Amino acid sequence: MPNKPTTMLRVAISAAVLLGALAVSVVVVGQPSSAGSGPLGLPNPVSISAVRYGAPPLRVLLVGDSLAGSLGVGLGDMAAAYNVKLVNAGKPGCTMSMDGVILLTYTVNAPGAPCVLNQPDRLLATWKSWVDAYRPDVVLYVGRGDLLNQVIHHQWTYIGHLHFNQWFLSRLDAGIGVLGSRGAKVVLMTVPVSQQNTLNPRPEDSPRRSGRDGKLLRIAAAGHADASVYDLGELLTPGLTYRSSAQGVSLRCVDGVHVTAEAGMVVAADLYPRLWALVGSSRVPGGGGWVGGGVPPTTPRWWQKLNCT
Repeated sequence: MPNKPTTMLRVAISAAVLLGALAVSVVVVGQPSSAGSGPLGLPNPVSISAVRYGAPPLRVLLVGDSLAGSLGVGLGDMAAAYNVKLVNAGKPGCTMSMDGVILLTYTVNAPGAPCVLNQPDRLLATWKSWVDAYRPDVVLYVGRGDLLNQVIHHQWTYIGHLHFNQWFLSRLDAGIGVLGSRGAKVVLMTVPVSQQNTLNPRPEDSPRRSGRDGKLLRIAAAGHADASVYDLGELLTPGLTYRSSAQGVSLRCVDGVHVTAEAGMVVAADLYPRLWALVGSSRVPGGGGWVGGGVPPTTPRWWQKLNCT
């Protein structure tokens, strides 16, 4: 296995090539295009000159489910290079939409912590405690679990149904309010298309569900002055088309769902300058601590169980 510094250098060079020439532009990325699998990049990149190396590190809090947690591994590896201090708080099986049980592959499961079955406000309370302690300048949210079949208000539903959409939009509205309650910019990240190696295609792998999720995220962000959308889905799966690698960079773990550390590093090269440009001189004072002890590591223990090399 190659050592981490070598891998980071190789991926950083690949990212510079794949993301193309950098130029200062808008922070919110536009709607996904209908193009097929192209180079790994997004339009209107922001120059690395947006990074303020003489300033205190940009505090970034990443929340969501295990997709968020896996993304945080590569983001964490590149954080220091962009003067970012990242807290990776992605937790398996817990997203903004979850209320009742969820259908995970072929089994029915309760949501994972910090979600609590049939007590959706417990997640918001936990997020509030994290935000109060850490005082992030930016909060990132991504949750593939929002694409799962799940029980909401005692009935099975999924994204695209009116009942689900109304619930999810209300949850996004409340979640943005909590995550931005100390002054942070809130960035909702679209969900890349997944492709699990299962006997029958899984509904959450449908590109249509990823597209619907992106539309709802944009509606929610439009209602908040300090919320925006980052098109992670378009970066990793352009045109809502799954791919496991691009230009020699491995993007997805063997399960077809989680992202590799290399993918997170490439995302960091595009994302971090955008976050610095988004925040500008507007920093959140105080904080820097964590609830109940030290800041969690950017590589979660459970990530080691995934085949992501």
